[in-house]
Amino acid sequence: MKYIIVTAIIVLLGFFSVGIPIATLPGFIKGTLGLSDVWLGIILGTQSLVTLLSRHHSGSLSDLKGPKVAVLRGIFFAVISGIVSLGVVYFQGTLGLVILLVGRIILGYSESLLITGALSWGVGLVGPSNAGRVMAWSGMAMYAAMAISAPLGYFMVHQFGFQGGVVLSILFPIFAGIISFFVPMVPQASQVRIPFYQVVPKVWKHGLGLFFAAVCFAGIAGFSTLLFKERGWENAHWVMVIFGTAYVLARIFFAQTVDKYGGKKIAMIFSAVAILGQGLLWQANHSSLAFLGAALTGFGYSLVFPAFGVEAVKNMEPKFRGVALGAYVAFFDLALGVTGPLAGFVANQFGYAAVYAFGMITCIVSFLIALNLKEIKKTNET
Repeated sequence: MKYIIVTAIIVLLGFFSVGIPIATLPGFIKGTLGLSDVWLGIILGTQSLVTLLSRHHSGSLSDLKGPKVAVLRGIFFAVISGIVSLGVVYFQGTLGLVILLVGRIILGYSESLLITGALSWGVGLVGPSNAGRVMAWSGMAMYAAMAISAPLGYFMVHQFGFQGGVVLSILFPIFAGIISFFVPMVPQASQVRIPFYQVVPKVWKHGLGLFFAAVCFAGIAGFSTLLFKERGWENAHWVMVIFGTAYVLARIFFAQTVDKYGGKKIAMIFSAVAILGQGLLWQANHSSLAFLGAALTGFGYSLVFPAFGVEAVKNMEPKFRGVALGAYVAFFDLALGVTGPLAGFVANQFGYAAVYAFGMITCIVSFLIALNLKEIKKTNET
């Protein structure tokens, strides 16, 4: 359990490099640089695209060089990204735009290395029988960093300007790197690089299960405020707080169930909870029902990621664990990339409540994928 918590702390500190820019860049891009919403989307989306495209490389590096090397390299590039991004304070216009894009490209690569390496490192330290808890705690750390970054980033920008937030996004990864140096290495898992086309067929079902479940998260993050505004309800900001709290509580109290009962059963149970949550949001006629729907969605979605992920890991030889995790997590990146435009289309055609009907349907698909997974016997290989 000690190493599960330590790797989660490394992820938490490292992911401030991702969360703080998300909280501070929109205001700077539109306010200080005076760029349009289109450029805002391009700048923010560049990181996700690079993260997606580099997942296979990150997994291969983790297997060939060891996951600790991947994590330390990810932390290094997180710091470099922050240093590059500081340049936009001094150079604006076209040059400032180029600097921001370069910083986002570097950060996308950093994120891919950090989380793929950390997951593989945690599983290597505690064994595949605890893979569910590793994924649950690491995922919780990711979301915690994103949640804390919003108020923290606002405070730093308010007190010290945009550069204050950037400096903080540099310091936190440095602390993550210091902790990483004291965590034992695990042996490199492989001396052979497995081609991407050989990995995807082994994890695509689990990845699609994650993909369809992740739509409910993107819908709440992107459209809950607009739903509340449309309905004339107050306290829309509490939706994400309630979602995040339920998400964390589920992982604290039920993370061990993935390893104990198997990913298939847990994916079915918790995707069913998410279906109920999305249905409540869709049909809510009062803000209290919407809050309850957000809580159930967060609670259910929380364990879908480790549940499908555990089955994906079982499906691969231990020497290719890192590249399997990289390919699996890439489906989450893909979900976030395509859900925004799709949910936006649904909202434009049918209203904001329909976004959650769409989310309910995709969670049903995730449930059906879990139902049809073949259970694979646990292994004690490390």
